[in-house]
Order: sequence, then C-alpha cells, then structure tokens
Amino acid sequence: MAQEVWTRAREGGLPEEQAGQYAEQLRRSVREARRAGAVHAAGVFQLYEDGPLTATVLVSVVTQPVTGDIIGALTAIGQPGRADGTWRRVSTAQIPAIGTVGRVHGIQNVTQDGTTMRCAVMHTVVPLPGSSNVLVVTGSSPNLAEAEELFELFATITGTLTFTWGDEASALATPQASVGESATRG
Repeated sequence: MAQEVWTRAREGGLPEEQAGQYAEQLRRSVREARRAGAVHAAGVFQLYEDGPLTATVLVSVVTQPVTGDIIGALTAIGQPGRADGTWRRVSTAQIPAIGTVGRVHGIQNVTQDGTTMRCAVMHTVVPLPGSSNVLVVTGSSPNLAEAEELFELFATITGTLTFTWGDEASALATPQASVGESATRG
C-alpha cells in the first residue's frame, strides 16, 4: 500500500521527499492500527488539483466497560469545545442491520509514533451480540476543510456493517504481522 501511495504521489507531480512522507505516514498508521488491535483497515489516497485527499477506516475489537453499557457510557461523556480548536460530539446512530450504536465525532489531535496531526475523526461503537466485546469503527482524515463531508462518508461506510455467523468468526481475530513488519514490532 505504501508503494502505491508513493507512486500516485509521484505521478501526481509531488516531489520525491513529499511522496515519501505520505508513504511513511501510511506505514505508521498501519503499525499503530495493528498495535491497537485493528482487525481490518482500509484507506484512500487521491491527488486532486488542490492537494491530496487521505482517509482511513479501521475496525477494532475492544472490551466494553465493566458496566456493559457502552452506549450509556458514551452518551454520558461531555461534549466540550477546547481552546486549541479541537472538539467532539457524542451521539447515537442507527445502523439498519444492527440497531442503535454509539458515535463520537469531531476534530482531534492524533499522535502516531510521536508525530501529532489534527484530523477529522469519527468512532462508531457497535456492541457485538453474545459477546462482552464491541467493534469500534474509526474513520480519520487530516483533510479538515472537508470534515463534514468526511463525517457523512464515514457514517455511510459504517452504515453498511452487518453481522454474519458461522465460519466467519475468524474475521474478528487479530491479524498476523505483514511481511517486513515483524522486524519493526516492539
């Protein structure tokens, strides 16, 4: 994936150093996602006349709070704006095949491997039936000028989520390290 990003950036006219920065950002994102328990990741990198559009969607499996009420815990969180310009809104949403889910979206400072970047971020928290775990679907992009459109896109993507049962349970297992990644794991 990193090579594809580098190639697209170079073909789009970006200098080699900047193309390398985008490719390295992708590598850092994938490493961080795996460390955080991501079971699926997808992304986009597209160059337009006014600059690149980058966005990622990660799916992680996490343990919900001791109370077992993840939706209640989320909606009890305050929704402050901060002096640094970051903010978040907490709500619920409906996913047709799932039901009520928790949602947190806003502008956040995201830190990966010591580098901080301001991003539009949406977390959708989905209780897993018959499990003490939840899925957290996270959409993120540094393209702040398009934040509202990205929130709509992330909500649309998450709205396609369905559960199937049977031999597919292994899809929620933590992925193995990708080729070349095992040497960088700590």
